Order: sequence, then structure tokens, then C-alpha cells
Amino acid sequence: MPRSALAARLAVVALLISASSVVSPPESASADQGDGLRPITDAQGRTLILRGLNTAGSAKGPSGLPWIERRNVVGERQKLGSNVVRYLVQWKNVEPSPGRYDDRYLDAVAQRVAWYREQGINVVLDMHQDIYGPAACEGSGNGAPAWATFTDGLPCTPQNPWVLTYLQPAVLRAYDNFWNNTGKHPELMRHYAAMWKHVAARFAEDPAVLGYDLMNEPFGGTRQFGFFEGPVLTPFYQRIVTAIRQVDRQKWVFVEPQALGVNEGLGTALGQIRDPRARAALGRLVGQRDRLTATGLARLSDPSSRLVLTAHFYPGGVDIGGGYTGLLKSLVQAEFVLWRKNMTEAARRLNTPLWVGEIGAMAFDQPGAADYTRDWLSMADQLRIGWAYWSNDPQADGSTETIAPLDRTGDLTEVGKIVARPFPRAVAGTPTKIAYNSGTFTLTWRTRPGTSGPTEIWLPATVYPGTPKVTASDRAHRWDPARRVLSVWNDPAHATHTVTVTPS
Repeated sequence: MPRSALAARLAVVALLISASSVVSPPESASADQGDGLRPITDAQGRTLILRGLNTAGSAKGPSGLPWIERRNVVGERQKLGSNVVRYLVQWKNVEPSPGRYDDRYLDAVAQRVAWYREQGINVVLDMHQDIYGPAACEGSGNGAPAWATFTDGLPCTPQNPWVLTYLQPAVLRAYDNFWNNTGKHPELMRHYAAMWKHVAARFAEDPAVLGYDLMNEPFGGTRQFGFFEGPVLTPFYQRIVTAIRQVDRQKWVFVEPQALGVNEGLGTALGQIRDPRARAALGRLVGQRDRLTATGLARLSDPSSRLVLTAHFYPGGVDIGGGYTGLLKSLVQAEFVLWRKNMTEAARRLNTPLWVGEIGAMAFDQPGAADYTRDWLSMADQLRIGWAYWSNDPQADGSTETIAPLDRTGDLTEVGKIVARPFPRAVAGTPTKIAYNSGTFTLTWRTRPGTSGPTEIWLPATVYPGTPKVTASDRAHRWDPARRVLSVWNDPAHATHTVTVTPS
């Protein structure tokens, strides 16, 4: 959801006060902030910098399917260089009645996933929910089916702004029953885990599906922060990960902290989640090590789990529609500092990569919108992490689009002209610097053992209309104008690598 945290309007002043001593523009933050974060990797061991769109807010409707056609996916790859999509699905469409799964719905999802596969775009399936589900409050919400919604007869009136609907008695009770805070419905979380196992079994062999985002912006009902994330959300995720690994041991699993407060920069109390895939592999390696010790061949690396911390970033100052100027800009810059500090610390603590599952959603009729967009793009570059922009939904009434990067015809919008920015799709090693300024793009990386294939850098036609000028420490490089991808092969004589690209 584009503006999800109930506390945003209440926490703005508190965030300003708490961060006032560290306020600084995002560009001034240390370029080493991302060091120590584990990478998301592909089959060749390359670091994936996953950048693309959320598809789509329209999928929150009754059908659970987005508005897109194949040509829109082609446009994302050509105009934005997208190498990932966060594709929304809904529990109510997957499991319309208890234990009965709608495989025709999953077939329709698979058809659209194939469009992304054709374009070489990775898919993260996101089990989306807002305000629990449509049965929790008539006229609001998406996600959970009616049969899994227990409001105990409490009332609900949709609110404006819509996020305040989370505080309605029926919605709070629906969440409390799902999380079994009431002690009355332990079966609901079991159903949810079994539903995810079914989805994972359906897509386990689909090469386009990179992974699974287990729940969009979890909300704890009457339990929040440390009373929710540690004792409730963490074991819930563990249950789902364990279920998924019974049918799919390869794909990445994306876990989100609670949205409330964390979206604006507060820390998360999410606990350690164990990947059964990694434990099983470690057991095999330990056995190999014991057998090989006598021969002196016992240097074996511990296998990595495939879990990703997936945080969202919606600063409160932007969230309340005040723009990105003056005092509000200072507030939002404080939230930049808090978010990057707390989320990178959490990813290190949990030993996971960090990915921004939702970011953006600032209408360009707000003052400072262009500067805000450039600043969060620069923050992602400094951290060497990826993101999924919210969202690709163009306005239905045909008016000028101010949020989506592409309109329905596939042309770049005002925000799209900024988001269409050079970036490394895959890095043959560990990236140490990603920087872009006024047409000059610079990437540096270190060689990492076990990595093969070239580093691939996407370059937009809006910045590099002709053949780009390339200066590289590695002589082997090739420009593909059709894909708009610059490929650079590591020189084995060098441990570090640099490439700089400017317009010709």
C-alpha cells in the first residue's frame, strides 16, 4: 500500500525531535553504509540489484489480477530496464474456501508471469493485504477471504484518510483473531501457511519466479512493535518458510517487518528466521568436512539461507501530502537517516540481504517531488540495494499521470524520466560503489569467488541516446544497443574493478 503506517501522522513530530541531531541530506551519508549486507544472487553467483515496479494496485480488486497486458511488460523492460516485478496476489483468490485452492486463478497468474519471463524480468510473488480483507470492513481492504475473517460482530466505518480504517473495531478484531491474540482461531495461520505451500508448489519450477513475499505490511491488531514482531510475526514466518521448503528449496523468501513506524524509519523487532534449506545443506557439508579432514580438504563454506528482509519506505512527511520543501523536507531527511540506519542494522542482525519492496508514491503535483525521487534513488545507490516502485497503475480517467513511471501507452511520465536511471542489473562480484550524477554513471566492485558471467549495466536511452562512452579497468566489455545493456567481463588479474559511463 502506498501510504500504510497509521502512526505516520502521529509520529511526525516525534521523529523530528528524535532525529533532529542527525538530520542531513541523503547524499551526504557515507557511501560505505551498505557494506556488510548479504547480496541477493543469481544462478551464476552474481549480485542482483533488483529494480522495477509493483504490479499492481489494480490487483487488489475482486479478480486479483492487474490491468497489464504483455506490451506493458515489454515497455517496463525497454523504458525502465526493470529486472524485477513485485507481483501482487491475494489469499482470497488463491483459497476461496477453506482448503480449496483456485488453480484457474494461479494459471492466470502464471500466464502473466510468462510475460515477465519473456523479458528476462524476475518475479517476486507478493501476498498482498491492506485492512485485512474486504469482509473486515465493507468498502475497504483486500487480501483475506471472507471465511477467514472474524470480526465478532464489531462495527466498522471506512475512514478518510483510508489508513485510519485500521483502527476500526472490526478490523482490529479481524487481525487479533488471525494472529490468535484472542485464542479462538489458531487454524487461520495454519491455513495461511498451507496456502503458501500450495502456491510455492505451483511456481517452484518456474524460472521467472525469483521468490515469495510472505505478507504485505503485516499489522498486529492490538499488539504492536515488540509485542507483535518478536513473539507473533517471527514464528509465523518460520512456519511458512518451513512449509515452503517442503516443496521449493531454491527460491528466495522475502519477509517484511511490521509497517507501523518501520516504514517511516523506526527499528524492527523481527527475530531470526531459520531457513531449513540452509540447515540441510550445512548438515551435508559437515559430513563432507568430517570425511575430508584427513586429506586436508576441509575448507568448506557454510551455505547461505535464501531469506531477504523486505522493508518499505514511506516517510511521514511525504505521507501526509505536504511535499518535500522547508520544514517537511528536513523531517523527511531525518527519516532517510533513521530508515537506512535501522534497516541496514536489522539486515546485518538477521544476516539477510535488504530490499525495498515499496517506495515512491509521491504525486508530482506536490512541491519538491522530483528532488524527493532523486534523493531516494541516490540512497538506494549508496546502499547498493534494489527496490520496487509503487506502482505501475496509470490513472483510469485518462488524466495526466503523476505517480506511475509509464502511462498506458508505455511512454515515460515525469517521474518515469527520473526513475529511468542507469543501474547494474547484475554484478560479477561484490559492488562497492554505485553512483550517478548528471549523465555520469560509476560502478566499482570486488571479485567474489564462485561468480561467473559478466557484470551487466542497463543504460536508458533518455540519458545515453547514442553509443555510450565507456572507461573501464577491464578491457573486455560489449555494448548491446537492442537491450541497452553494457556487459563487462572481469579481468582475472584484478581483484577490484571500475567502470565509468558517460554520454557520447
